[in-house]
Formats: sequence, structure tokens, C-alpha cells
Amino acid sequence: MAAIGDTRGNVRRSAGPIVTDAWALQCFLIAATIVMLPVNWALGTDLPWVYLVGVVLAFGMVRFALPEWQLLSLAAALAFSLFLAMMTHFQGERAFGAAYNISVLLLLLVFINFGRQLDHAPRNHRGIWPKDTIYGAALIAYISYVVFMVVTMGYSAVSGQSRIYFYSLILGNLGQLPGILGTYALNIVVESDWINGGVVSRNHGMGVYATESAIQVVMLGAMGAIYLIRRRMFMWAILLELSILPMLLPFGSRTTSLAYVASLAFLAVVWRGGVMLGVILLGPLVLAVVALFGPDLVDLFQASAQSVAESRAGSTATRLETYALAIRMVLDQNLIFGLGIKPVDVSLAEIPIGSHSSMVSTFTRGGLIGLGLFLAFYLTVAVRMIVVQVAAFTRSARLTNESRLELVFLARAIFVILIWYLTEDLDVPLYHTLLSGVIIGIFWNMGERLRRI
Repeated sequence: MAAIGDTRGNVRRSAGPIVTDAWALQCFLIAATIVMLPVNWALGTDLPWVYLVGVVLAFGMVRFALPEWQLLSLAAALAFSLFLAMMTHFQGERAFGAAYNISVLLLLLVFINFGRQLDHAPRNHRGIWPKDTIYGAALIAYISYVVFMVVTMGYSAVSGQSRIYFYSLILGNLGQLPGILGTYALNIVVESDWINGGVVSRNHGMGVYATESAIQVVMLGAMGAIYLIRRRMFMWAILLELSILPMLLPFGSRTTSLAYVASLAFLAVVWRGGVMLGVILLGPLVLAVVALFGPDLVDLFQASAQSVAESRAGSTATRLETYALAIRMVLDQNLIFGLGIKPVDVSLAEIPIGSHSSMVSTFTRGGLIGLGLFLAFYLTVAVRMIVVQVAAFTRSARLTNESRLELVFLARAIFVILIWYLTEDLDVPLYHTLLSGVIIGIFWNMGERLRRI
């Protein structure tokens, strides 16, 4: 840790790292890992590679902030619940899956800790902030995603193939692998899905599944836009912003798309005068539109809401069924410590009971203790997101436009991540863990610094 002197001549300890060759290596590994997303996906090496990067970063961790302590406590509670469950009835594959989930939480802790250091690390000898390297890597990865989506969707449309997949070069050649390993071994590019009452082509992107690809696009897009904004390339940042929603639609992820649209409201807080200017300029126009087209707008809203509710009805029904079954099982067996694992019911396709919701998942495996610790982490991040945005708005005169927009783009990404947690498991996809951890860490430390200006 670096020592920093205050105005009274005292010396206090900082969470900031000393810029050394080891620190430069860590920054390079993260940037390279982000750029290598397509390569790792094709090879099937994202799982061992991200774990390796996490181990390297663990040697450079500084003192924990509150979210890291909460994640560590959650991992410990879930490990204890797993131990209790295995003492009663050992289930090899289910225990392996639960242990994997716990390890992903620890990875998230490491990446948040690294992200916190990125924001206040001194400049290196080239005069470049380490986080600019990360933002630049995210921009490259986002461009790769755009190219990938255009090519794969175009090829699918021309060829008429409803399902395109291949086995990853490394994991895919190891034979039948259990659980999450099998998911990393098979790369689905495009498949047919049931959306809005008809069969459509759904792109899976370069994530473990389509919804992870959707959240990857949001996070990479946010960091890529920050890279452009910090260089005052505002028109390019706007063009990137305009490309995100069209990129999200082929994934068929309702939660991520709706959360991203809702996150656009954050821009009004800091862009060119803030909320009041937006109200002054757009208020009369909105009132006129409502007065003239009010009844039609209500009908349109109702039709859209019904369409969203009916889209992929089978998927929604199955998820709700697993939620209800998981809650009943925990209530019947162990309300305090949970089941330790997520059981499998063959009648519910291949979805483990309690999956597709971080809240339900932690309650299933960790009972009330696990759920309480997860909610503590969730609410801590959510409250910090709101508080920092309010502080950035009230103290806008003390911040540059670039800093205000960096805060707001990070907050928007965190907002979408928190909504994504409601319908997906935070402790499954590894690239999501890396990107979200870095984003939360940078934002957390920027908030700490904002409180002192």
C-alpha cells in the first residue's frame, strides 16, 4: 500500500497500489483478457483463463471494502450450507456445481478489489491511467461483438440454418463434461426460439448463454463509451450508444433490453444541464403529445405490455415453476441454511431448481442466511449507485464533464447488472464476473473520492 500524507503532516495508509512491474502485469492481463473474449470463447478456454487471471490478481489485493466483505461472508455461508448438505446426502455433480458457484463469488470479490485499485492508481511512466487501458480494451471487444453479430446473423439469414453450433477447440474435445463444463464445451451461435407467438432465430453471442452475451454488450459498450468520452470523442460515443439496443435485440433477453432502456434516464442527470433543462425543453412537447394522442398511447402501451408478457411464455412459466418449487423445498427442509445445492428435476427440462434468479438461487442453496447476505451486497451496491449519482449532480460544478459522464455510464451499467441479477445467476458466467467486478470496483472508488471533494 502507498503512504499518503495529510495536511497535518500525519501519514495514513491508502488502499492504492504501488505501481510496479507486478501491477503492470495485472493490468495487462485484464486488458488482454477482455480483448481475447472472442478467442477464449472459440477455444473454450475462458473458464481456466479467467480463473488463472483471478489467482494472479489475488496476490495484489488491498484491504477490503464493504461489498468484498459481504461477498466473502456469502461464499462462506454457502460453503457451510453445502457441507451440511453433503454430510446428509452426497451428490457429486450437484456438489461440484455448488462449489463452482462459490468460487465464482470469490472471483467477483477479487475483480471488485482490482477495479477499486484501477481508479486511483498513479500514472505509469507513459502517462496513461491504467483504467484507460481497460476501457480501450472494452471498446475493442465491443467492436468485435458488433462484427460477430453482423456476420452470424447475416450468415444465418442467407443460409436459412435454424441452429448453428460447434464444439470449442479445447473443452469440446474432452468428451462429455458435467454441468457448467459441458456448457463451456459447446458454443451455440444461433438457434431457434419461441418468441411472441412464433419461431425466430436467436443469437447466443459469445457468452455461456444468450443473456450473458446481452449483459456483456451493455458492460463493454459502457466502458467503450467512457474511453471515447475521456478523449472528448463525443460523436463516436453517441454512435456507440445508438448501436447498443439493436445489438441487444437478437439475444432475446427481455430483462436486459428493458433495463438498458430504463438506464437511459441516467443520461438526463448529467448531460448538458441535467434534469431541469430536459424538463424545460421536453415538458411542453410531452404534454402536447399526451393531450393529442393520449388514448392511442394507452392502447399501444397495453398491447406492448401484453406482448412482453406473452413472449417466450414457456420459458417464463418454467422459471416461475422452478422458483416456486425451490422455495417450497427450502421451507420444508431447512429454512435457515437452505439445501446447499440446486437440485435437478427431470420434469423441468434441464433447468436446476432455483436457477435463473440470483435471489432465488442463494435462498435455495443458503436459506435465510444466504439470502440475507446476498441482499446486503445487492442493496449496498444499489444504494451506492444512487448516492453517488445524487452527489455527482449536486456537486457537478466540481467535476469535469468527462468525469460526470464516466460516473453515469458506470452507474448505468451497474443498474442493468442489478436488474439482470433478478432473472439470472450472478455466480455462473465468468466473463460477466470479470467485467461486472471491474465496473463495480471502479465506480465504488470513484464514489469514495467524490465524497472528499
